Amino acid sequence: MKFISKHLSRITLLFAAVMACLALTSCDDDDYYNNPLVGRWELVAPTDVDYNCFYFYPDGTGQYYVDDFWGEDWYYFSWEVNGPNLAVYFNNGDVWYYSWTVQGSSLYLYAPGENVPYVYNYF
Repeated sequence: MKFISKHLSRITLLFAAVMACLALTSCDDDDYYNNPLVGRWELVAPTDVDYNCFYFYPDGTGQYYVDDFWGEDWYYFSWEVNGPNLAVYFNNGDVWYYSWTVQGSSLYLYAPGENVPYVYNYF
């Protein structure tokens, strides 16, 4: 009986160690599930640019929709944030950089060298 008790104690300790390791693993750093950018954003200002939308997905990917002179187009991209900086990497090699802020249900994107933001509403 002493032999079984000794091994049962070791198995219990091993099980506790495995459970602790599983509980202490962190999520992937590339996931943006709590980022306020995640969602669908529709351009509302300025009004003199082509209508467009950003779809930011929580896995760091997204889609950009534009309705312009040539028609409607969808473009796929990946994105990352570093504090107030946003980088959008399109599949064709283009990269767009912005400073960003979310205020209420509006996203403000500031392109480098521009003082007037692109304003998007969440929907």
